[in-house]
Amino acid sequence: MTVLVIVSACSTGSRPPDDLIPQDQMISLLVEVHMLESKVKNLSIRPTDSAKVVYDHYENLLFADFNITQDQYERSFNYYVENLNEFKDVYGAVVDTLMQREKLLKD
Repeated sequence: MTVLVIVSACSTGSRPPDDLIPQDQMISLLVEVHMLESKVKNLSIRPTDSAKVVYDHYENLLFADFNITQDQYERSFNYYVENLNEFKDVYGAVVDTLMQREKLLKD
């Protein structure tokens, strides 16, 4: 039984949801999500409940800009996490983009 659980947990593939956010759009979205997280963190809002309210508000606006829903984002994110090679591609591009933005700010 344990072997079955381990094998299924290490599965490197699942079927994409019907409304999967394409990789290029997911990369752009995740870059913006990370930027939003950083901006809210830098506001130093106390208590953290208030920071979450602010973050959730702007996250909803971000999803509206991308014309997606929270559920679609979660299904797509989970799909990429469950498909390791695609996840590596997506997050590799996210990290590269964030590093380029940081470099531009320092120059």
